[in-house]
Amino acid sequence: MVRFLCSCLCAALLAGCGPSGECEGFVGATPIRGSIDGDSLLDIRPAPFRPRQEAAIVRGALLHLRYGDGALDLAVQIKLPADQELTDLPLVMTEEEWAQRLPQEGAVSLWKMAAPSDAPRLTGGTFSVELADANNLQGRFDARFEDGSRLECTYDVRGQNYVPGDDPTYNGPP
Repeated sequence: MVRFLCSCLCAALLAGCGPSGECEGFVGATPIRGSIDGDSLLDIRPAPFRPRQEAAIVRGALLHLRYGDGALDLAVQIKLPADQELTDLPLVMTEEEWAQRLPQEGAVSLWKMAAPSDAPRLTGGTFSVELADANNLQGRFDARFEDGSRLECTYDVRGQNYVPGDDPTYNGPP
């Protein structure tokens, strides 16, 4: 009996450590509704702000987010902003807006949807970072597509940190 209670308690504690979040809306004609899948991932790594130019190295986050048993499968790369309170990052920027963006403002540098495979073109929205510490990223995003479909999702994902000396008090690039 004691063993059973211990294993139940351990399972409950481990379940609370996994990713959490919800997603609701449509991508084209595909309905997306459900919780974040347990295999969603986060890697935090040093990254150049503008890879093709000599630029500042910032703290980057690569998220692999899956919702609704794989109905939405999304890769997002973020150059984290220096102010890691609530920050709304535009999902779509013109080349001119990207060129004028400062490293300390952060940016979404990759948005790649594997599912649904027939997703319409992304035309707008924001990716919000509400908490970014050494091994955890949480927030929400609102994505709009050219056919008028829209997604609203939240995420809270723990992951692997590859930034040397990074800790929860990290304040972003200077």
